[in-house]
Amino acid sequence: MPVAQWLHVSKRYPGAKNLAVDDVSFSVDAGEIVVIVGPNGSGKTTCMEMVSGLRTPTSGKVMLQSELVGTKSRGRQAIGVQLQEAGLPTRIRVREAIQAVACLYRDPGPVRDIVQRIGLDDQLSAMVDTLSGGWQRRLDIALACIGKPALLILDEPTSGLDPVARAEIWEFLRELRSDGTAILASTHDLTEAEAFADQLIVLDRGKKVLEGSVDDILQQAGGEYRLKVLGAGRGITALGASRELPSSTPARI
Repeated sequence: MPVAQWLHVSKRYPGAKNLAVDDVSFSVDAGEIVVIVGPNGSGKTTCMEMVSGLRTPTSGKVMLQSELVGTKSRGRQAIGVQLQEAGLPTRIRVREAIQAVACLYRDPGPVRDIVQRIGLDDQLSAMVDTLSGGWQRRLDIALACIGKPALLILDEPTSGLDPVARAEIWEFLRELRSDGTAILASTHDLTEAEAFADQLIVLDRGKKVLEGSVDDILQQAGGEYRLKVLGAGRGITALGASRELPSSTPARI
């Protein structure tokens, strides 16, 4: 049974001409990593905020553990959330931030183990506002994992991290997945999504354009070859928008 479901969900913000999310449906199961991929404005964050209870759908339903998500939803204790902006108080230490969040739960789970596995041991005495962007992101993820959430929601969890740190974070998330946690993450990096996702959701301008396993998505994209483009001039952008190669393009690239 899915841990979370989006059922024909749409969202229009006040005064907006277009829908931020347009009739989107998908689900996340226990022990599964689902990654949403899409450019800025595609609806990734809005989908995450709706299951977090931070946004209300204009139409459709968002379900968490078979219960409709809302302001009085009992399922809010079942989720852990890392958003792009953490909003933590600045003049506290990392240790104090962790203790404050742990106090919100009757059973916060293996907090010390989370801290060690995500590599925060040496940062516990640091002030939150002195952390680099990478360490701040690790702290945000650690806080989201406290309370043994059934669903972990991560909005671009590796943004701004170096390749080694990215690999360490994803390895940590894979371990959580193996323990049965459902994970919904977003990224701009399709290569990263290919490496770590069980299921991919591709959004564009609020619409779901592709869904499936990594292999399914690559097959739907067509062909056995991949072209990596460094830089995007007008010609390349137009070619991508057309979704087909000109007839003069060689078969092998």
